[in-house]
Amino acid sequence: MSTLYLVFRKPGPAWVAGKGSRDQPLWEEHAAFMDDLFDRGHIVLAGPYADYRLVLVIINARNFEEASTILESDPWVEAGILLQNEVVEWNVFMDSRKHQ
Repeated sequence: MSTLYLVFRKPGPAWVAGKGSRDQPLWEEHAAFMDDLFDRGHIVLAGPYADYRLVLVIINARNFEEASTILESDPWVEAGILLQNEVVEWNVFMDSRKHQ
């Protein structure tokens, strides 16, 4: 059984201020990493806040430990472009995707 987790990430010391996600260093490597997690069903939704202050990734994981570590090998984490800020288990009561 899996659970949804909200993973909040914040720009790290290597984040280039004034540039969007796709203009950051190692964008292609980061995108390939995230695409792989998406294809394997771990990422439900992901994206930055409009002001790039934070990034929210909704993770489908077996437990808190998996949700907390699944993004550690992201090239952006390894390069200090993004840092993990907080991981929160999410109890979903309403989900419109179930009606589709």
